[in-house]
Amino acid sequence: MKSLLTPLMCALLAAPAFAQEKPDTDKRIAELERRLNAMSQELEAQKTGTAMPVAGEAGHFGMAPAASKVYGSKGGLSIGGYGEMLYENFDSKLQNGTYSPKANTVDFVRQILYVGYKFDERIVFNTELEFEHAKTATGSAGEVAVEFAYLDFLLNPAFNVRAGMVLVPLGFVNELHEPPTYLGAKRPGVEGTIIPTTWRENGVGVHGELPGHFTYRAYVINGLDASKFGASGIRSGRQNGSKALAESLALTGRLDWSPIPGTTFGLGAYTGNSNQSDSGEPIRTTLVEAHAEYRARGLQLRGLYTRMTNSENGLTGLAAASAVKKLGTQQWGGYLEAGYDVLGLTGSKQALIPYVRWERLNTQQDVVAGVVADLANDQTLITAGVAYKPIPQVAVKLDLTKAENRARTGRDQVSLALGYYF
Repeated sequence: MKSLLTPLMCALLAAPAFAQEKPDTDKRIAELERRLNAMSQELEAQKTGTAMPVAGEAGHFGMAPAASKVYGSKGGLSIGGYGEMLYENFDSKLQNGTYSPKANTVDFVRQILYVGYKFDERIVFNTELEFEHAKTATGSAGEVAVEFAYLDFLLNPAFNVRAGMVLVPLGFVNELHEPPTYLGAKRPGVEGTIIPTTWRENGVGVHGELPGHFTYRAYVINGLDASKFGASGIRSGRQNGSKALAESLALTGRLDWSPIPGTTFGLGAYTGNSNQSDSGEPIRTTLVEAHAEYRARGLQLRGLYTRMTNSENGLTGLAAASAVKKLGTQQWGGYLEAGYDVLGLTGSKQALIPYVRWERLNTQQDVVAGVVADLANDQTLITAGVAYKPIPQVAVKLDLTKAENRARTGRDQVSLALGYYF
């Protein structure tokens, strides 16, 4: 505040001198009044804690750009958010040529509200409130949920403590899922199935920046609930912070290295006993992933590989009719993605990004004896399209996804999405 008071007082003392000068006196006084008014407003904002930060193009502390706005606040309340609408047009024929029409849909997928509060330079609260599918009512697909809610205790750049409902730090999209930050009208299939985005649990951990351009995050969280697993994977076993069973805890973390601006190489891992009951064998779920990204001069490249194991002993003893027994003891997935901003060399603030993404995933690469793997879970997805950004915070994306699987029941689709953050 003192830094603003000094120029304010100087401007006040200079006012009489300006008034005595004849040439351009009115213009100079008007400019002086404008500056005084701007400085007064900033002073008032600092006193009341109402100065809102602006969402940039980069995130901080493992959070996406709008989700990390509170860290740039001078103090007090911070509000942000994002949203997306999606139109899907489905091919009437399956991969095997069978005529099997599916209704086209348009959905306001989600509207998100970020609310943060910076108590002081050391303690920050941050939360994400999600409204899905435009409504919540009996029989509807909509929901209202807390996606994350935590307190950050910022001790020093290398060591900070985070506690509450946290995002599991795996892959790209689980933490950075604001639509303009990734290519594709829809999130990658691998980062929705093998890594079950958005994955959040209750826990406590540490994060920070280390010498040599390294960053890390590590948490102790409640584990998954194996009673809800199935052939399609672990997604239904997320507890999402709601009365979560915590008979068995889990460990998760990641380490990233950014040797030069725009380049990231990283590893992430999760491990924990997913059997939250007091009976039966442990079902240990272990997931590891490696990721790399390059963004510079309009070029965007991403690659991710992930592999998961679920302990065979824990699944073998389950009843033959149990859906959990069909869970893959080994699962894997990966994708490569490339995009290029064709307007990047023109100096335009707008962006036009053709892109392509290739994915492979299988949630039943291996299963226990007596279970027959569903070949439909062994998938190949190829997506090609274009994204237009009039400003960095708004994106319109149109693409075609060719979906194939070993059961030959894949279905192609065209997707059109509108996304934004603020």
